[in-house]
Amino acid sequence: MILFADSGSTKCDWVLVEENGQTICKTKTIGINPLVLSNDNIISIVEKAKTLLKGNGSVKEIYFYGAGCCETTTRKRVRRILQTVFENAEFIVIEEDIIGAVKSTTKTPGVVCILGTGANCCYYDGKTVIQKAPALGYLLADEGSGNYLGKKLLKDYTLGKMPSHLRALFKDNYSKELEQLMEKLYNTKYPNKYLASFAQFIFHNRGDAYIEKILRQSISKFIDTYLFHYKEELLKYPLHFVGSIAYYSQDILKKMVEDNGYHVKSFIKKPIDHLVNQVISQRISHKISQ
Repeated sequence: MILFADSGSTKCDWVLVEENGQTICKTKTIGINPLVLSNDNIISIVEKAKTLLKGNGSVKEIYFYGAGCCETTTRKRVRRILQTVFENAEFIVIEEDIIGAVKSTTKTPGVVCILGTGANCCYYDGKTVIQKAPALGYLLADEGSGNYLGKKLLKDYTLGKMPSHLRALFKDNYSKELEQLMEKLYNTKYPNKYLASFAQFIFHNRGDAYIEKILRQSISKFIDTYLFHYKEELLKYPLHFVGSIAYYSQDILKKMVEDNGYHVKSFIKKPIDHLVNQVISQRISHKISQ
């Protein structure tokens, strides 16, 4: 059996399949980001996934694509933990989430972006993934992401910049969180996930002028910060987006990107099924060619 995992900082999708790609079981856990989680935290999440999956003792291969898996050391940590929990696994691939985003969207050249809890971008030339700017994480970057939107909402609420009708609604929705905001924010194990949770308010209130302005400003920041590095490639090749923030704001995102002269080809909310199909098709093609 083959186990696939696609993890952002908020959630991780798991799919267990037969060698022919037939799905056995799907489940979901909180996200695994080795940059913000300890080994014990990661082990706890992986063990929970194992208990939710059927036939997990027969897992021979694992393909894990995750946020924070950009460095060799973090990939090694995740691999060791997966090997410990899934003892029979003989082959384990660990890649960062941007690699998974590419594999789930295109086999031809293009610029691929992640816009979910976090943000990232790369150029795929048909063979190699090229990142012209490093992923700096939720503290130094993530412009346009759920993390970024959540911070904007909280600042505007706290500083009195949010319109009164939305301020009242925001307080009703998050009264308990707001009472303990600073304590939760600075003591939570998952600050980026916590901040991104407030972004749901944006998409529950689409159409409001203030909300639409925040979205436009956020997307403009994303374009200036990330797409700026790929201007030459974007004159020739299309854009692909992965992640819930991109998916739910694709109307604004598509218009603003195309106003800059770029072409958007796809929006994918959850890449896990596309990743499974891509890897399985590769395996079948390899077997046929042997």
